Amino acid sequence: MAIISETSDDVSNKKPQEEENLAPVTQHIPEGLAERILLRVKRCHYPKLSLFSGSFRNVVASPILYQSRLQLGISEPVLYASIGSPRNSWYILNRNAPRKISLRLSEVRSLPPMNLGSAVVTIGYEMYVIGGDDGRSRYTSDFFLIDCRFHTCSSLPSMQKRRHRPAAGVFDGKIYVIGGCDGPMSGYNWIEVFDRETQIWSSVPVAGPDPLYTCNFLAYVVIQEKIYIKDPQTYLTYEPRHGLLQDLGIGIHRRWHKECCVVEDMLYSISPCSVRNFLLECDPSDMFWEPVIGCKLANVSGKLMVLGPTNVTYGRIDVWCVEISLERRQSSPTRGKTVSMWRVLKSVKSPSIDLCCPVTF
Repeated sequence: MAIISETSDDVSNKKPQEEENLAPVTQHIPEGLAERILLRVKRCHYPKLSLFSGSFRNVVASPILYQSRLQLGISEPVLYASIGSPRNSWYILNRNAPRKISLRLSEVRSLPPMNLGSAVVTIGYEMYVIGGDDGRSRYTSDFFLIDCRFHTCSSLPSMQKRRHRPAAGVFDGKIYVIGGCDGPMSGYNWIEVFDRETQIWSSVPVAGPDPLYTCNFLAYVVIQEKIYIKDPQTYLTYEPRHGLLQDLGIGIHRRWHKECCVVEDMLYSISPCSVRNFLLECDPSDMFWEPVIGCKLANVSGKLMVLGPTNVTYGRIDVWCVEISLERRQSSPTRGKTVSMWRVLKSVKSPSIDLCCPVTF
């Protein structure tokens, strides 16, 4: 499950020869004008515009353009998913041309497979992939950066500890990674922080109970400057600003499942035990779960996205995407409405969907 407001696809009716003929027309356009033009069109058209002139190519390759998009509030969220086993391939959720509204997952072949059990955080157009299992039951300390503008991947300094299914979050531009270590821990290196400016990993002292957890985490989310972490027996919170780790018992744990996400500081989770009210909502401040009324296999308005496998045949599956809109009213349960439901991937070998991650740029 993931949050996304709009996806788009690179759609054009022009033939390659027509594009080549148009290229000289804007060959000498000033880069300042090129940036103003690019800020007024959807990002999905950037690859075609880059064919027209070096000015467009230079501006698209510059981080200044994407910083300007963020400042002007015209950034677009895009959903990435990691699907497959034992190592996952990357997919991006695209929306077809307006005259034929539908969604589909397209494989991003230029990116290497992601280790199973990796943690992922995003900052603008950058996606950081942390740790995981290398496919041979060995934990890794790998740390990669994916540039979602050009779908390139580069290695960053490795963590101090090997980790599988850790929790992670971004605070003040720094990346915190928690747990998932191989073997018992007594606090040392149980939490690490990566400074993006110095490119250095550092150990973080932990205030609170000794982190003796040896299990891998099932889920984690960031809400209001805290990382909420689910492990098989209980749930934890970590507050980086004060270095405080808390074990909050089972209050939220029993109905918090692996498939979850956050919308406007509310935690949503899918209940595998209920068909009628399969979507649950929780305010972490009071740890009370309520069903989202009216939501079966539905979705809407691009606020909430659910990816899931169905139609298992001879070891192959179809992947469906459900868009769900949420309507909140005072003194009444949140209502969910199905906006659309599409088969986005057909006949895939493995049913493993390890990650759904929105990236905004």
